[in-house]
Amino acid sequence: MMKRKNRLLALGAALLLLFGCAPAEGSGSSAPLPPQEPAVFSAPDPEPVRAVLVAVGDNLIHDVIYQQARQRAGGEGYDFAPAYEKIAPLVAQGDFAFINQETLLAGDELPPSSYPAFCSPTEVGREMLRLGFNLFSTATNHSLDWRVPGIQAAGRFWEQQEDIAMAGCYCTQEEREGIAYLTRNGMTVALIAATELTNGIPRPEGEVGVLLLNEDRELILQKLETAAQNADFVILSLHWGIEGSGYYTDGQRELAQLLAEAGADLILGHHPHVLQGGEYLETSRGRSYVAYSLGNFISAQRGAENMLAGFLQVELEKAPHGERAEIRGVNFIPTVTHYGPGYQEVSVWPLSQYTPELAAAHGVRQYAPAFGWDYLTEQLAGLDFQAGGEPDKTSP
Repeated sequence: MMKRKNRLLALGAALLLLFGCAPAEGSGSSAPLPPQEPAVFSAPDPEPVRAVLVAVGDNLIHDVIYQQARQRAGGEGYDFAPAYEKIAPLVAQGDFAFINQETLLAGDELPPSSYPAFCSPTEVGREMLRLGFNLFSTATNHSLDWRVPGIQAAGRFWEQQEDIAMAGCYCTQEEREGIAYLTRNGMTVALIAATELTNGIPRPEGEVGVLLLNEDRELILQKLETAAQNADFVILSLHWGIEGSGYYTDGQRELAQLLAEAGADLILGHHPHVLQGGEYLETSRGRSYVAYSLGNFISAQRGAENMLAGFLQVELEKAPHGERAEIRGVNFIPTVTHYGPGYQEVSVWPLSQYTPELAAAHGVRQYAPAFGWDYLTEQLAGLDFQAGGEPDKTSP
């Protein structure tokens, strides 16, 4: 009897356990979940493509500059780094970095030489590459200093370089008619370069030469049109203007307007060896900009006006679905070429690091006593590199 009672109790406990653990009717834990809409994740809006372009003027390599580089290297090769080390951070700020290589880099095959017929060691070019320059103009009034052998020797140097754009001199018809392109950060720029003069040296007949601003005007216009169709941004380098003059001419303004209308988004001028100024140009394509002269990046000239130069810093932006890049801002960063008595230790300084004491000790004062800190500030006060209307520095 007791055993039967125990069996009944065990059965009841089992039933209680079974049904007590079952969910109550209508409880949410056993009801089917309502259908849910699939999650929709919206893609973030694409960001504009942005890049910074920096540009400097004439890399004018006089004999004292390469002789000092030779001495620093102990007579074996050339060490140009100390001449440029103080402005290296400014070059590094650019995704694109432009320089006008005033002198032929043909020193691998021809002897180094100075004014009036320049030939520079190729180590100059390698130092510019190490600094971060990647856009090179070789169209200058000194392009033909060593005639065909000079252009061909320099051409062999440039052929060895990768991931750069070089324009100006050419060794073949294909190079003459071609356009140099360079891509950084998803943005492609085109570089075209021409010179207004070659110091009276006629361009050789045949395939070797340099693009001339007047004789090759139609070709330049064609290149600008093609480049504007294929690149996000078009740079035109012009070796033009009046040497030694702080003023650009009405003719230059008219020509700049014509070239901007044809496709030039940025015109970079050099040759006067002194600073002039810059302005925006309104065209049917949009807004372009011209810097009439950026002065000497480095030199061993004797004029007070030849010592002041600078970096043009241009902010570029391409809208997510835009066809072209636009200029969003222009800034000018002044620099000074400094050397001691007897042209000792020629080097380039950002004006922000230069001092009145250095200016007072500048070797150029032997030839131009007016040079000094006040001279530099007065010169800068008369310049306008961001003019939206009438520029401050036009010819009187």
